[in-house]
Amino acid sequence: MTTKKVILYSLSTCAYCQAIKKMFTDLNLSFQCVQADDLADAERKKAIKNLRKVNPQCSFPTVVVDDEAIVGYKVQEIKEKLGIRTEVDELYDMLKKGHEPKGYYLNGDKEKAFELLRGLLTNKKRYGYMACPCRLASGTRENDRDIICPCVYREADVREYGSCFCSLYVSADWYTGKIKRVTVPERRPPELSDPL
Repeated sequence: MTTKKVILYSLSTCAYCQAIKKMFTDLNLSFQCVQADDLADAERKKAIKNLRKVNPQCSFPTVVVDDEAIVGYKVQEIKEKLGIRTEVDELYDMLKKGHEPKGYYLNGDKEKAFELLRGLLTNKKRYGYMACPCRLASGTRENDRDIICPCVYREADVREYGSCFCSLYVSADWYTGKIKRVTVPERRPPELSDPL
């Protein structure tokens, strides 16, 4: 897959570190994991010294790809640095190509956009359709028709607030920061939100 040297500086107690470790394992990626809190004193000091060379803040997780550090839980940035494409990348490209010409941009914060897209794919595997990742789906397509992405509320939300409810789709003005970003209230009637 990749011939790049990959080191993950991690803590056993850090959920983000463990999520990156799982991602690497799931991708069958060869990497070195330096779990700092599990090391003995001398080994720990050496590991921290090496970490400070690439990340003076000494924060976790830190992923080093061929001597270049990526600090924090930045899954998409890590994948891009490694040249890894997955199903979520294909979905991103497809939605971008299909919706931007209509004035619906994908959130410019790629980490947020990709987390939302992962939620859509999870719902597709779970229910057979991409229900909004920020709403509880019933699992019955007919009941969830209004929240299949893009949901029926998107147009009104983007027109009024510059963003849809989950902020996957945004207007050009929201994308470029020309309008204030606010929390979009839920438009879905409560009776549709109760899947029971």
